[in-house]
Amino acid sequence: MELNNLKTIIKNLEAYECKLLAVVKNQNIENIKKLVDFGVNDLGENRLDELIEHSQNIPNQNFHFIAPIQSRKLPEILKHSVGIHSVFRKKELDIISKNYNHQELFVQVNVDGDKNKSGLNVEQLFEFIEYAKGLNIMPKGLMCIPNIASDRQVVFSKMQYINEQLKNEFQDYQGELSMGMSDDYEIALDYGATIVRIGSKIFL
Repeated sequence: MELNNLKTIIKNLEAYECKLLAVVKNQNIENIKKLVDFGVNDLGENRLDELIEHSQNIPNQNFHFIAPIQSRKLPEILKHSVGIHSVFRKKELDIISKNYNHQELFVQVNVDGDKNKSGLNVEQLFEFIEYAKGLNIMPKGLMCIPNIASDRQVVFSKMQYINEQLKNEFQDYQGELSMGMSDDYEIALDYGATIVRIGSKIFL
């Protein structure tokens, strides 16, 4: 684990009042405990088996699921998570509504129309939020993973604009933005990111 990088990241985020979500996929318990000892309490998981193992061995931390969801695994994901950052299907909302315990939900937006990525098109977003509202589940915010070739300033600016529209439309919508990773989080901060998901810059 690269502590100097971690210190720099935390310092940068503090200036923007942005939360660090440390991505701990493929990490052992020892490394994750070092993170926690350093004061990082929000941990991002990509696989259910690791989520269960880590949450059982390192209790009282905030585990977030950030990968595409398999519907049959969703009830178990909810048991071990405080947040899910990859919701985009109505079927997922239906399952969540039956297992909901005030987890933080982020709607994944395929903001640049990448056919290889999950997420809602911008045009589908307002209807989806309305559907969630009808189930008494108001998402906390949006998440995106830009195409590797996309201009990050363009993508993050668009996300910021969409997010403001949603805040104007839905009174109970908090408008968090989960966007920005190891290589582009500093750009995301300038466009309103409230959560950044960083792994490789921490675990070199």
